[in-house]
Amino acid sequence: MEDFVMALSVLLRGTAHEKLTWTFNLYDINKDGFINKEEMTDIVRAIYSMMGKCTYPVLKDDAPRHHVDTFFQKMDKNKDGVVTPDEFIESCLMDENIMRSLQLFENIM
Repeated sequence: MEDFVMALSVLLRGTAHEKLTWTFNLYDINKDGFINKEEMTDIVRAIYSMMGKCTYPVLKDDAPRHHVDTFFQKMDKNKDGVVTPDEFIESCLMDENIMRSLQLFENIM
């Protein structure tokens, strides 16, 4: 319960850096300080699974792999196969769509 309250607090009232750090930690499944392709693929597959087969347009079976490849092309600045917190935060801060999505919860409470 405490983790949920802390996450909600960060999402509602945190700075962009705090929100992005929380998001990075969500993707860093094994908590080694990096996001690797396997972790990202697991997350993306889970998200696609929750969306179900009733999406429009219908998602192709290789959609998760394409999503992960696009993520790594954008975020893995030094092309070493992992995304560091700094790479993740820097890339997100420069992405207008990501920054706009971080603001969605700001006026809720």
